[in-house]
Amino acid sequence: MSRIEVQGLSRRFGSVTAVDDVWLDIADGEFLVLLGPSGCGKSTLLRMIAGLLPPTGGRLRLGGADITDTPPQQRDLAMVFQSYALYPHLSVARNIGFPLRARRWRRADVRAKVADVAAQLDLVDLLDRKPRELSGGQRQRVALGRALVRDPGAFLMDEPLSNLDAKLRAGTRAEISALHRRLAATVVYVTHDQVEAMTMATRIAVLNGGRLEQVGTPAEVYDEPASVFVAQFLGSPAMNLLRTVVRAEGGRLTARAADVELDLGIEGELPQREVVVGVRPEHLNPSGPEEASIRAVVTAVENLGNEEVVHCAAGEIPICVRGPRPLDLGRGDRVNLATRARHLHLFDPGSGRRLTWRPAPVTAGV
Repeated sequence: MSRIEVQGLSRRFGSVTAVDDVWLDIADGEFLVLLGPSGCGKSTLLRMIAGLLPPTGGRLRLGGADITDTPPQQRDLAMVFQSYALYPHLSVARNIGFPLRARRWRRADVRAKVADVAAQLDLVDLLDRKPRELSGGQRQRVALGRALVRDPGAFLMDEPLSNLDAKLRAGTRAEISALHRRLAATVVYVTHDQVEAMTMATRIAVLNGGRLEQVGTPAEVYDEPASVFVAQFLGSPAMNLLRTVVRAEGGRLTARAADVELDLGIEGELPQREVVVGVRPEHLNPSGPEEASIRAVVTAVENLGNEEVVHCAAGEIPICVRGPRPLDLGRGDRVNLATRARHLHLFDPGSGRRLTWRPAPVTAGV
């Protein structure tokens, strides 16, 4: 079993808290992505799991055993680094087999295991080459092979694709995902790239300032962001956020701001209050004036080939619209934008946390 339990892990560097009381339960065979911006604590958390950095608080369990104080070389974990960390003077075969030689495996067994791993990663024809003779993508596969050859309980990957160009990243993403499906191995993967997270993960853990913002499947964190931070971090362009005033009108809740009038699709009564309303750019559509939810002016249009991103302004509120090309809009055009209530997200303007509508309980009369 390769279940990893992160129980309240924290790490402080002097007065700076890099990781703050993180709890995670990573199931055996899961592909969990630690996602967040630079400096959010994701690599620090991964290094604590690997044993390369001692925590200042909390415990860590692997397969039910407490490994908080276990040296890294005694943990059943394999680390793949951003920089590949290959030995330049060794061939591909000897780089892959290095962990086995360090464990004093017999030469014949090392050769057989290296050949098996090389076949899985399409490296058979490269085994005699040195790292300097390889492309970036090939070096990354060698680094994966060196981790894979150990048959570890889990793989830890620290932004392994960040040094590759866009085309190689896409291809290597697919290779890593296929490898995970084939091996059913536990993977903890660090990245700041939302595309990697959305396409590879079984679950995503979004970090911000050393704390967990949300943990869920890619669909959950995209479709139901738990906070303004998650809403804006996932998605390109980011979710539109509109600071509005919500009030009950005719028994239905409506959010209003300058040039904005959104029916929230909620029946009920609510004292007037400020609410941040979020809507994804792909959920806004140019419409006739009678359907308008937002009245805006186009400020710029970006041609992305198969689609366009239209930048607008509703009063002083910036709005982005994304749709299939052509949208037939140009700078200076006045546009009426419509959306459906099911695509609206509500957040508290103070805490930034997601709001859920709960009707007041009905009190039976005496």
